[in-house]
Amino acid sequence: MVVRQYPRFAASFSGTLVHQNRLHEISKALDLSRKGCRLESSLRAIAGMHVDLLLFVHEGGTPILIQGAVVRWSGRHGIGIEFRSLASPHQERLEGTIQQLETTAGHT
Repeated sequence: MVVRQYPRFAASFSGTLVHQNRLHEISKALDLSRKGCRLESSLRAIAGMHVDLLLFVHEGGTPILIQGAVVRWSGRHGIGIEFRSLASPHQERLEGTIQQLETTAGHT
């Protein structure tokens, strides 16, 4: 069993990846943590690539903007992305989302 510094939670969200000023739809969100996510997208991601993300975690809500994220791995299980830093309002929205996911996971 892998013990992670930041637990991952199954999550369903929509969004967009931006790489070199090109938009790539997030086709499927798989999980989310305080410092990253795993997703599927049309982007042909390569480890080390820098991307920006717009995550729509709440329907109709303001997206969470994550700039300068780094692709850590890419393969048949999706794309693993590490969040490097988030501006304050976006960090607060991500933290609120993670707290909701933790509560939900605790009741399953």
